[in-house]
Amino acid sequence: MRRVLPAVVLLAGSLALAACAPDQPAATPTPTATPATESPVPTSEAPDPSPTPTPQTPTPTPTIQVTPGGLPADCESAYSPAMRERLEAFGALNTGRQYAWSSKVADLLDVIQGAPNLTCDWYPGGDAFLTQNAALIPEMRDQLVRDALTRDFSGCDATGESVDCQRELERQQGFPEYERVLLRGHLLFTTYAANADKTLVDDAIADMLAFLP
Repeated sequence: MRRVLPAVVLLAGSLALAACAPDQPAATPTPTATPATESPVPTSEAPDPSPTPTPQTPTPTPTIQVTPGGLPADCESAYSPAMRERLEAFGALNTGRQYAWSSKVADLLDVIQGAPNLTCDWYPGGDAFLTQNAALIPEMRDQLVRDALTRDFSGCDATGESVDCQRELERQQGFPEYERVLLRGHLLFTTYAANADKTLVDDAIADMLAFLP
């Protein structure tokens, strides 16, 4: 009976301690952090540089010296370079030839002499020549010019305000003559040629007219 008692006492003490111990809380699981996913930053491609336009070099135009009335100041500037080259191949520009008439109509010559005008005489020598004149006639002379053209030319092409008259003549020496007169407003353009190709004469007329007012 004496040996059993201590064991009973120890067991009772252990139970008493167990009853007094506080309850331990259940372990809460630690959440696993999810790494943040970074959104891709959009990259904008640099635009292609606009092509730089190549500056266009303007084609130089011939400088034409003109008189106060609007006519070319001299024969060198009254034609295009190409036409002037053709005329120089025909004959030299002559400023001193006597009787360098641009028409055989006396009334037209009188009108030309009393008005601002430019005469260009291309003369290779002998019986060949090509003489042109551009004149700005006053309005009071317009009817005189028209009457002279009607009287001395067998036929004229009158279109609107323009009058274009031409004729071919045969001189006693046997070489051909060609005369052409144009009236455009106040511009009287006369041409008289001998022993000259008609195509050259007409081209020279058209070329100078392009430079006149």
